[in-house]
Amino acid sequence: MREILLAVPVLLPIVGGAGMLVLHLKDGRENKDRSLMLLTEGFVLLNSLVIFWLLRYRMGSHLVLFRLFGNLTVRFKLDPMGGVFAGLIAFLWPLAVLYSFEYMKHERRKKMFFAYYVMTYGVTAGIALAGNLVTMYLCYEMLTLVTFPLVLFPMTREAKRASRRYLYYSIGGAAFAFIGLVFVLSFSATGNTDFVPGGVLNLKEAKAWRNILLLVYVLAFFGFGVKAALFPLHGWLPQAAVAPTPVTALLHAVAVVKSGAFAILRFTYFSYGTEFLEGSWAQWGVMAVTLITILFGSTMAVREIHWKRRLAYSTVSNLSYILFGATMMSSLGLAAALSHLVIHAFMKICSFFCAGAVMHQTGKTQVYELDGLGRSMPVTFGCLTVASFSLMGIPLFGGFISKWNLVQAAFACNKNWLPCAGVAVILYSALMTGIYMLTVLVRAYFPRKEEEQVVAESEKKYKDPGGMMLMPLVIFAVVILFWGLHSSSLMRLLTEIGGEAG
Repeated sequence: MREILLAVPVLLPIVGGAGMLVLHLKDGRENKDRSLMLLTEGFVLLNSLVIFWLLRYRMGSHLVLFRLFGNLTVRFKLDPMGGVFAGLIAFLWPLAVLYSFEYMKHERRKKMFFAYYVMTYGVTAGIALAGNLVTMYLCYEMLTLVTFPLVLFPMTREAKRASRRYLYYSIGGAAFAFIGLVFVLSFSATGNTDFVPGGVLNLKEAKAWRNILLLVYVLAFFGFGVKAALFPLHGWLPQAAVAPTPVTALLHAVAVVKSGAFAILRFTYFSYGTEFLEGSWAQWGVMAVTLITILFGSTMAVREIHWKRRLAYSTVSNLSYILFGATMMSSLGLAAALSHLVIHAFMKICSFFCAGAVMHQTGKTQVYELDGLGRSMPVTFGCLTVASFSLMGIPLFGGFISKWNLVQAAFACNKNWLPCAGVAVILYSALMTGIYMLTVLVRAYFPRKEEEQVVAESEKKYKDPGGMMLMPLVIFAVVILFWGLHSSSLMRLLTEIGGEAG
């Protein structure tokens, strides 16, 4: 009976969020808003506590929630790789909700916003705890349904256009991913789609269909890659920047794009298996696409003047760091990919929350409008500085650790020139990151002389946001510094996971 607790982190937020939609809480009343805040934070904190308890006491447990038909089951399992993603979700979500309370204070339709915000938590946890490809696919589809209203939330023309684009891209990607599910089930040595280190394909049967199966892998890679903003299927992500910052931050840090990257890692190492894929044209083809995406995203970020869209293109580039590690088809590649998945989450959510804090306090959305704000909002821009240096890969910051691991894994792949070319791509991306992030910081701290009068006025007019928005920023900045200085325990865990699956 204790195994039923595996379903709690998934079902509790989904049921709780659905209940919040029908609960009689009218927006705009202070006591009702307070009740809504307590209810939301209560659901999220309780869910995170359950996840941490499971990570501590129930590692390795599994649960068949129900059987669809035949060998198709909805199955949850807590293994080390899923535990890393689940722990990341459980840590970030309560802080994101805390930030949201102040950010959304004057918005209408808060009940709807927080209801879907909570449901997204449950669905994302479902992807982390999925024990087979069927369960992960179902949660992957549900993720589209619960995040669509969040992207649409502002109800502006731009939000409607962005939400439609997100929906169309996601539906198309799901179709390609479904093809992968069908073929895995058809060629499974176990007769099911359970996640098994090394994959479940019957290699003897698969040999006769090798090129077909490789083509299916590529299609599924792009299918899951839609949510990971893989080029040329990235177009929805910059447009989704019109959503409220708490939404865009989680879209980029953990909920959507990370779910796409995590799904690719699961599909590659636990469904197909590296033995079947390593050295094939499919491996080098998808690796080339990830490198193109890194180049494209970092280049476009330099050109973008809208701050949140600039960060969105940064995500396009950085998410393919994870996919680049995945396509190495090695234990070191998987460990490096997971390290960037974890550390990038803190870097990107901190960056977006800093941008959101500035927009909330000043209404400024363009990079050229940020002159001198570092003086009037020192804590916000101090945290942004930490996140920016980490994104650049400067030593002693978390981002250096994950990029260093990727470089090491690439040099270990000595059978092909493409992984080594990836090192050059990473260096180029780091240079571009320095340009588009330092541009913001230089403007904030060192305004032009002709802007001194404007800066003097802004120092009197603007200030850092309240504690509910500042606390998450400071915590994220501290964690980034911590990973930069003390990442050995994390890397030991990730190396063990990589050794088991790769």
